[in-house]
Amino acid sequence: MNKELILVDINITEETAGILFALNRLNHVEVKGISLCFGETSLESSHRSISGLNELLGWEVPVALGADRPWRRDYQLPVSASDISEPINGLQVDTSKVCAVSRLDAADFLYEKLREAGGEAKVLCAGALTNMAILLERYPEAGKLIKELIWCGGTQRHASLQIVKDVQTYLDPEAAQYVLEQGLNFTMCPVDAGTFCYMSLSEVDSRRYETEPVMHQFNRLLKKRWCDVNAEAPMGERKRNLPMQEMAAVAAAVLPWLCEKKKRYGEVDLKGKLTFGMLVIDINNRLEHTEEEMNISQVCHIDREMLIHLLYMDSGQE
Repeated sequence: MNKELILVDINITEETAGILFALNRLNHVEVKGISLCFGETSLESSHRSISGLNELLGWEVPVALGADRPWRRDYQLPVSASDISEPINGLQVDTSKVCAVSRLDAADFLYEKLREAGGEAKVLCAGALTNMAILLERYPEAGKLIKELIWCGGTQRHASLQIVKDVQTYLDPEAAQYVLEQGLNFTMCPVDAGTFCYMSLSEVDSRRYETEPVMHQFNRLLKKRWCDVNAEAPMGERKRNLPMQEMAAVAAAVLPWLCEKKKRYGEVDLKGKLTFGMLVIDINNRLEHTEEEMNISQVCHIDREMLIHLLYMDSGQE
């Protein structure tokens, strides 16, 4: 069986770390490289986090450092310097010894790996699209080497109570728009995926007595996140499900038969005062774009139960 080749471009947070745990569960997937980017956490934080995760997962996947700031603009949102092991109830991984990184920066690293794969590798991005914009600007032919770009970012509904939900676009809107303009096979797994791809408390707790080190930490990660989601609810009323956008992105990348997608047109608003930095999706095609002009395949539904079973609840790998 030929393995699905994946490159991961990521800013590591407690949410996106779940992508690596999920990919580790699938025997038909081979992660060929990991490039790091700034985002909600600093580049240095992501470096420490990937060091601990690689050791925990038993991976020898090469790592490259990428952008530590936005692609074009000077303004940058504040970033956290904390890694995934620092919260008192966070992951129990050793992030004190950072792993070696490639002599190449992320763009050169990704280009080299894409060429090695001969057009058979997908790129799964979880964070700002800064590294991808640099790659495609530096190597215009790189787009033809990307089998599919799956982005754990974007949203169908952009704001609630004036709070921007789509932080991945907002971190570097110019980079996101540039990538959208390159005509890639582009799949967006939006924040909204958490409404149809989620985990209940009983599902999270199905592995609560797990002693195998990796699954124990996976359960610890998800239980902390479930507690954070329910932290503001009164005791006895903590029944909110845990949104799993990152697991939906993994499904879109390597378990596509579980997903339903819709072709849509979208672009980042770089000029509007009220919506600056948002990826605006023409959901109902009011602008009447042709099929060829549709630049996004949006994940809009997933066989949730099967996905959670395969990536978490099943005792063996798929």
